[in-house]
Amino acid sequence: MKKKSYRVVSDSLGKVKVPKDALYGAQTQRAIDNFKISWYRFDPIFLESLASLKAACAMANKKAKLISASKSRAIQQSAMEIFNNIEKYYDQFPIDIFQTGSGTSTNMNMNEVLASLTEKKIKLKIHPNDDINKSQSSNDVIPSAINISSVLLCDELSDVIDFLIMTLIEKEWEYKDIIKTGRTHLMDAVPLSLGYEIETWREQLVHANEVLLTSKEECQFLPIGGTAIGTGLNAPKRFSDNTCKELNNIYKKQKMKFKPNPNKSEMMSSQNHILTLSSSLLRISSCITKIANDLRWMNSGPVSGLSEIKLKPLQPGSSIMPGKINPVIPEAVLMAMTQVSGNHSSINMACHSGTFQLNTMLPLLAHNIIESFNLLISSTMSLTNTVTSFEINESSIKYSLDRNPIIATRLNDIVGYDKAATIVKEAYKTNKPIIDVAESMTDLTRNQLTKLLDPKKLV
Repeated sequence: MKKKSYRVVSDSLGKVKVPKDALYGAQTQRAIDNFKISWYRFDPIFLESLASLKAACAMANKKAKLISASKSRAIQQSAMEIFNNIEKYYDQFPIDIFQTGSGTSTNMNMNEVLASLTEKKIKLKIHPNDDINKSQSSNDVIPSAINISSVLLCDELSDVIDFLIMTLIEKEWEYKDIIKTGRTHLMDAVPLSLGYEIETWREQLVHANEVLLTSKEECQFLPIGGTAIGTGLNAPKRFSDNTCKELNNIYKKQKMKFKPNPNKSEMMSSQNHILTLSSSLLRISSCITKIANDLRWMNSGPVSGLSEIKLKPLQPGSSIMPGKINPVIPEAVLMAMTQVSGNHSSINMACHSGTFQLNTMLPLLAHNIIESFNLLISSTMSLTNTVTSFEINESSIKYSLDRNPIIATRLNDIVGYDKAATIVKEAYKTNKPIIDVAESMTDLTRNQLTKLLDPKKLV
């Protein structure tokens, strides 16, 4: 086995051994040594967002004449190199999510990597704090990077939700004339069309998506420029404005509209905007959970269940029961949505940790909100494929509908609730069609009952 070689670097606490080929320095190595709690690392999109922010800050510092044009350009190029090639540099960001609550370790990790890359470009000494981190603090950088990541993921999630909505619209039109038994409390209820049932899913998603986009608007405000506690100490005038302008230029294809938060401390001392955003994700997960559960129930059987639809068979469902096929995608999605719910609980508790001028659970907040986004994006895409491919079992739907005594609800206005209830109970008891029982227990003719109890006229 090849022996690993090291170099010795120094920081304000003394000397540290760092792997020779690492781009990071002493503070990153200390964090690696100190924080050995989990295997969780920052998601690539967070590191991309952090790199883009560093690029924007370098340009804002140049405008303020705090660093030279050549230094600024080189720092920006290094940051954009990471931004555009995160898979190449991902191993340079090995720090555990469970670290210092401000995310200082990860901020310094990025600063040290950028300093190394930049030194190679311009052959000048670049200091991680004095050059890369100029006009910044971990306390405004990390919350800003969380917001940037969240806004980007909002758009991605909204797009996949829109695609699912369009898929549902196609299905609701395809099945608008298929009449089936409705169910409340998992018990038979009055009929509805399968198209209307699917339309209901669609409307729930539409409204949830609107809440997501409203939450996104608040996250477009950034606390960058607040430095340590929101007062902007050591940051030049208009630094936050210029940084946001540079960011919007970096993300011009995505049409981003980042703006300085007027009160920087508001988004540093608390993360309530992330709590609101997570609540919108929880609402979406509730919609996805409802659709996945409905699909499982409608697919149940095929002999002793509802068997209204048939999901596409994807894999054998049992290691012992031959021929068994399970609704594997809805089940996987339901587990993912349970994780989103758990993430929200964690985010809620983390948001309680804003004490005085800083929330000290920023890495956990970043990890959980990004994971929830990623789970929702992938789950929505998987569920869209399930919705696209399911088939209906029309004979099973018709059989259940024809034997559903609850359609006697239509008789309430004619024979009264009590009489209709007696008719329904007799139909259940004798297992006779409701029309036969109603004919024997009322003065209504067969022809009248046929018209009154026609399921198509009840939806």
